[in-house]
Amino acid sequence: MSTTQPQPPVAPEQASSHRRHNPWIWISALLAVAAVGLGIWAYKSQSDLDNANDDVAQLQKQVDQSKETGGTVLATVKGAFQDLSAELGATQQDLAGTQQELEDAQASAEKAAQDAASAVEGSTEQAQAKAKEAESKATVAADCAKAYAGAFGALFEGDSVREQASVVKGQLQDISATCKSALSGS
Repeated sequence: MSTTQPQPPVAPEQASSHRRHNPWIWISALLAVAAVGLGIWAYKSQSDLDNANDDVAQLQKQVDQSKETGGTVLATVKGAFQDLSAELGATQQDLAGTQQELEDAQASAEKAAQDAASAVEGSTEQAQAKAKEAESKATVAADCAKAYAGAFGALFEGDSVREQASVVKGQLQDISATCKSALSGS
């Protein structure tokens, strides 16, 4: 049988030395855990920053595409307007002339209406007077269309459509009033 020999008693100096190292081990372990935690936090923060930068870049790309699309749409509308103006023969320069023609056509339509009313003598004269009245109304309608196109063209003359909108609004109101009275008064 073997017997175990009793262990010699530990000297108090050795026991206290062993205990002194124990807090430093715990402090070192705590610092290691804190360092790992800070490393994980820094990695996550960098990842979030990268994602945010990617989102900003993507949004900037969308803004650039929207500006390009908006510019393309504006250019298309300007081109369509220029084609329409060329077809109607209307420009901003002759807007005042068109309004004068409109007023002249209105006067002509009123005269034709008076002629139609006074032409009771014969059916041929009445028919001619009515044809002249219809022709005057057609002229008024064409002049109105030219005036509207010319006023609408003023939208594209400045740097901003919004800046020109109030000017064009006033012109369109004047043209509408003149055309309405010309077509209803005949």
